[in-house]
Amino acid sequence: MKIKALTPLFLIGVFSCQNNSQTRDNSEISIKESTQAKEVHTEKKSIKSPLNESHNNFCRLLAGDTNLINSNTKHQGIWKQFASESDKKWTVLNSKLAVPISKWVSNQSYNLEIKTNTLLYPFAGGDYFYANLFFPKKDTIIMVGLEPSGTIFNPKTATKEELEDYLKNLEHSLFFPHKLGFFRTKSMAVDFEKGLLNGTLHTCLYYLAKFGNSIHYIKTFNLSESGEYKDVQEMTPNSTGFKGYRIGYSAQEDNEVKELIYFTENLANSGLRYSASSDAKRIPAYHFLNKKKNVACFFKAATYLMHKDYFSDIRNICLNNGNVILQDDSGIKLEYFKPAGFSVTYLGEYTRTIPLFSNRFQEDLAKEYINLQPKKLPFVIGYNAQYGECNLQLAIKK
Repeated sequence: MKIKALTPLFLIGVFSCQNNSQTRDNSEISIKESTQAKEVHTEKKSIKSPLNESHNNFCRLLAGDTNLINSNTKHQGIWKQFASESDKKWTVLNSKLAVPISKWVSNQSYNLEIKTNTLLYPFAGGDYFYANLFFPKKDTIIMVGLEPSGTIFNPKTATKEELEDYLKNLEHSLFFPHKLGFFRTKSMAVDFEKGLLNGTLHTCLYYLAKFGNSIHYIKTFNLSESGEYKDVQEMTPNSTGFKGYRIGYSAQEDNEVKELIYFTENLANSGLRYSASSDAKRIPAYHFLNKKKNVACFFKAATYLMHKDYFSDIRNICLNNGNVILQDDSGIKLEYFKPAGFSVTYLGEYTRTIPLFSNRFQEDLAKEYINLQPKKLPFVIGYNAQYGECNLQLAIKK
């Protein structure tokens, strides 16, 4: 079996932000690149630094590398069964979602290849899958969620029972969300409390491997009061007491090492401040995120949190620092985009919300869809997947 189950085509780079006029046929949309300066990186990525053999081999096992499984791997039968079952599900996931999204992203009529290097994906959990599909050329992806980070699983020391449980729980956390069309926070919280499957690291490593990437490093970090990295160390199975992790990875065609950053944080204002006061001092994670300028932002199945006043800090970070925002209706409320200098392109169809979020239906957003009648998207993700519907809004800063 090939590890690289699919190669995403072009990519939604980071969408700068322009496009005041909306046509009825969204295939004719042409979005101009932003003239804003590229994000200035304080850390230069390694140019094809050596691979970490231990981390990389583990990812190859997760991806179903039969050559590695057959070369004296402990518990070969369990690994072969996992590889066979997960490969079947990956093939379906690939054809149902990955290929259609990649083809849509590569559609030149949308001109989404905006020159910015970093993707900010709040409320992501362990969802590297969609981050990579919609933004495959980003050299830095920052994901934040309530789910724990997790630590390295060591297959060499795991018992047969531990390995079976780990792979069974991993498979459930990888594929069950796609049946729903979204990742459920409560489900992920339960999944990541199951023994050695202890955080988002495991799903991220699986997706990284299946997309054909090799692993250069996995480092843990904490944050200083000003939001800078500190206490950076190579992750081990015994790593504890850290804020988040950084995975250095690259595909065969990459010239530089890319980086996936994840940390656990409550993104409500009460989580990003030292007290509930409106003028309270912000915590390190707030400063870390607020320092990321001229970025792309992505929201999917974000439970409408940023519609609420008590999520204004993270909403304002994205509106102030984002060049482009790709989201479904559960992200930032439509009324916030125009005052922040964005123009919006409407994609797909928007006719309802699921009953759980019926009070979050946006009449002004529905009117835009009724007036413009954009084309249906060639894939279905998000809360309305159960209805066979999908909506996206592409907000570009002028």
